[in-house]
Amino acid sequence: MAEAESRLGDGHRATQLALHHLSVALLLHTSHMAEAEAGFRRLRSIRGRTVTDRATPSLLRLHATSLSRLGRHEEAAREYEAVGDQLGELVDELSSAWLGVRALRAPELCHLRRFAEAEADARAIIERSVFTRAPTGLFVRWIATHALSYALTGQGRPKEAESAARQALAAMRARQDDRGDLVFSLELSLAHALSAQGRYAEALDCVTGARRAYNPALYVDAAEVHTAGIPEAEALLGLERQDEAARVARDTIAALTELFSPEHACVRDARELLERATNPTAP
Repeated sequence: MAEAESRLGDGHRATQLALHHLSVALLLHTSHMAEAEAGFRRLRSIRGRTVTDRATPSLLRLHATSLSRLGRHEEAAREYEAVGDQLGELVDELSSAWLGVRALRAPELCHLRRFAEAEADARAIIERSVFTRAPTGLFVRWIATHALSYALTGQGRPKEAESAARQALAAMRARQDDRGDLVFSLELSLAHALSAQGRYAEALDCVTGARRAYNPALYVDAAEVHTAGIPEAEALLGLERQDEAARVARDTIAALTELFSPEHACVRDARELLERATNPTAP
């Protein structure tokens, strides 16, 4: 990277390609999330924001992802919305490009606990995705359903959340869709919905199923699998297994702080669970 920059300058395609590959590697494979965000931000300053360049929407999505990993969820949500708005000037709202971007905004709204907005976004994506060809239409539908289920639980509607997650999982199995990362997310949403109904043992079974579906050989995001500790600790607390819940919460905080950021919403959630596990008077 340094050699390409010194010999060719930052405007050369080879330099930009090297910076892009380095930033993606930092995003997916290491704990250097701030460096990844800085790399994507620098590429944006070089390339600009015009979506007429076919590579630019992908770059902007990657930058939004890095912001999310750093716990800068408000910024990430704005970036996903901005990219969607720009794409909307060139394509219609049934295009795979537009749907793919907007489907990623709903989970950020869940992280911000703006559950009503997340529900509205997710439902809009699900509604439009039925008109988009597979596999993209299905992919964004499952992402949006994960957010929808979580948002419904967050609004005190866990039975609806359970139904949404179960229907999506059943549809994936019927199609023999083996996207383990999406099964993982849906199983975790289901676990939250079950815990909210006091069905803690079933929730733990969902966490086990989620971990089984997530194959690290195929899905190289090392941090993502640790988010399963949140519904696990939640269910253990419901079963009054405080010591186990505290251990799981601590392990989750340690892993996600190193791989994501101390400011990430999942770290916040794990801290709240740890407080409940160790402080009998905590709400």
